[in-house]
Amino acid sequence: MNWLAFKTLWQHRYQKYSYIFIESCLAYFDIVKFWWFKKTSGKQIIALIRTEHFGDIVAAEPIARQVRNLFPKAQLVWFVKPIFGELVENNPTIDQAWLQSSVLRRIILCESGIFDEVFNMEFWQSNFDTVTGKVHQNHIAAQKNITVENYFDKGNLLNIFQMVSGLEILDTVAPQVYISEADKRFVDGLHLPQKTIVLHCNSNFSPKDWTVENWEKLITHLIEKQGFTIIEIGLKSKNTISNTNYINLCGQLSILQTAEVIRRANYFIGIDSGPAHLANAVGTFGILLIGRLNNFVKQMPYSGAYQSGENTVIIRQGNRTCAEMDYESVVQIIDNIICK
Repeated sequence: MNWLAFKTLWQHRYQKYSYIFIESCLAYFDIVKFWWFKKTSGKQIIALIRTEHFGDIVAAEPIARQVRNLFPKAQLVWFVKPIFGELVENNPTIDQAWLQSSVLRRIILCESGIFDEVFNMEFWQSNFDTVTGKVHQNHIAAQKNITVENYFDKGNLLNIFQMVSGLEILDTVAPQVYISEADKRFVDGLHLPQKTIVLHCNSNFSPKDWTVENWEKLITHLIEKQGFTIIEIGLKSKNTISNTNYINLCGQLSILQTAEVIRRANYFIGIDSGPAHLANAVGTFGILLIGRLNNFVKQMPYSGAYQSGENTVIIRQGNRTCAEMDYESVVQIIDNIICK
């Protein structure tokens, strides 16, 4: 072994074992804090685990209320990645948002026995610690054979999370988001017009997306033919629209500020992604473009009024992906809805 290879090997080992040491120390410190809380309060501590993605966390929100009903006096702790913490920290049903620094730390905590119950809403494949290779095994998901390859065959996201955590299935419960007064004041300061449609055009998974050309044609149509101001939200826009009635707020809002912008809109038009779950939670009528996703053709991600069709129209075109959807058919459906 030459010097460079030797150096690289030991740098890797140093980083790995430093990571294990730090995360283990943090976990044991957490265990002591939880133990002291239980000793002084006499309360049970219940863990709920859904750390990502923010649409999934919104979809799973009714589980917090469901678990609260089961354990009305317990301390509810929701494990979540820091970037999505606001969704949990603002939830009055949850006593503590535990901001996950690593899966390893979570494994040590959950295997310590400090929690009286653990409701793990992660699939087996989503519990992997990339540094150590350790897996936070969800035996319920494994027993029920629920994986990333077949989960939409089992029901909507809420029902799936209930199944993999061992909870009773609740079919009609809609999610809620809890928008702070500070976030509402922030949106007040944007001075948005009254007649608006919020659009979300890009997901974190390109097969879910419609084409940029089609979005740009739709935006122009909704402005010029239907008289709406269009507000685009999300992380980053791919559209190149120059119009005073087009407002690009991509990358400028927090998750809850985004929810408030959607709440104030007349309609939400988008793809299957996090903001669509926000639209469902705040009660804005949704028009969603959902195409074939891998081997799923008629997947239903939503619960509540988006699942029942009371507050949404889902546009599908047979076996086509979202990118393959025909523009004229889509715009005709949208026009029929907003012209009622």
